[in-house]
Amino acid sequence: MIMRRAVLFYLCIAIFAFAQSSSAPPSSKEINMDLEHEDVFQRYSVVPVLGYTEETEFQYGFMALFFLKPDQKGEKVPEIGFTAYGSTRDQLHLALEPYFYFLHDRVTLWSLLKYQDWIASYFGRGNDPDIDKFVNYDRKKLQLGTRVESRIGLPQSLKYGVEIHVEHSDIDFEESETIKTPDTHSGWRNGIGYLFGLDTRDNTNWTRHGYLLQWQQMFYNSHFGDYTFDMESLDLRGYTETPLQTSLALGFLWMRSGGDVPFDMLAGPDGICRFRGVESLYFGDNQAVILQAEIRRFLFWRFGSHVFFEGGKSGSYFSELMRNNWHKSIGAGALLALNLKENLYARADFSWVDFDHLGLSFYVRQAF
Repeated sequence: MIMRRAVLFYLCIAIFAFAQSSSAPPSSKEINMDLEHEDVFQRYSVVPVLGYTEETEFQYGFMALFFLKPDQKGEKVPEIGFTAYGSTRDQLHLALEPYFYFLHDRVTLWSLLKYQDWIASYFGRGNDPDIDKFVNYDRKKLQLGTRVESRIGLPQSLKYGVEIHVEHSDIDFEESETIKTPDTHSGWRNGIGYLFGLDTRDNTNWTRHGYLLQWQQMFYNSHFGDYTFDMESLDLRGYTETPLQTSLALGFLWMRSGGDVPFDMLAGPDGICRFRGVESLYFGDNQAVILQAEIRRFLFWRFGSHVFFEGGKSGSYFSELMRNNWHKSIGAGALLALNLKENLYARADFSWVDFDHLGLSFYVRQAF
């Protein structure tokens, strides 16, 4: 979310983890990322967040994660995430997000069931928005997504997968004399796609070494929904350990959308993982590119931190994308371990966008 001009005040950022296991919580002495944790199993974590911004007024809710024992020791831990938060502007977000692993971690199943009734801002299409010129819209969205990734029949570093996206959106714009509002594209947006990847990451929650190269395409068709369009992305990430017990993460993301694309599904930042701290599609068009660099460090007990730099831009086509100016952001974040053994953290990120305005985002897991 963008905090326009200035945040009136941020009342509280309260992040607490409650872990159920057969032993006491970790001691408060400093530990590093390679610590051998006790052989106990954590059942759940809960993260409440309370705050105030210009966009949401009072925002309140929680995120909960429930962990399931894997079939064999050393395999990835299945988890079920549940998120619920709202605001005094009558905004509501509910999401159920399970991760399951099969066949000794060679098959991954991710699903998302989300309902959102949210007031957001539209800044117009293109790379050069004016943060003070926007029109609000109310979007009611029900979304179901499922992705299956498999390494069966391939070397361990290669993967392939399919994804299904089912969504119904109902969007209403406020009247505006300064911003030309787009077609709402209310109705069904249903699509199916595939992905191929080369993935050598040692851990997908907090990666310390390895890399990811992934190509993905999604196809939406009016025979299955109300609109016909397609979306492609090329995702490149690299990770390495650096001095002072830190790790460096680098990311490159290129996105393209074509056809009768809904305005809220154009290529551009999501504001949470890719170019944090801006409202979704603050700058968006048929193509977009986002660069990211981040240094992460574990501190003590369950706490960690990171600093980051991000750049991004959008354009109607590739040559325009290359000519357009970069949006830039620098920032820092606080991390709280929800599950130390799985390197799973919640984060709160502050960013200085275009050296002009502040941004804030919350999420579970690293940004990329």
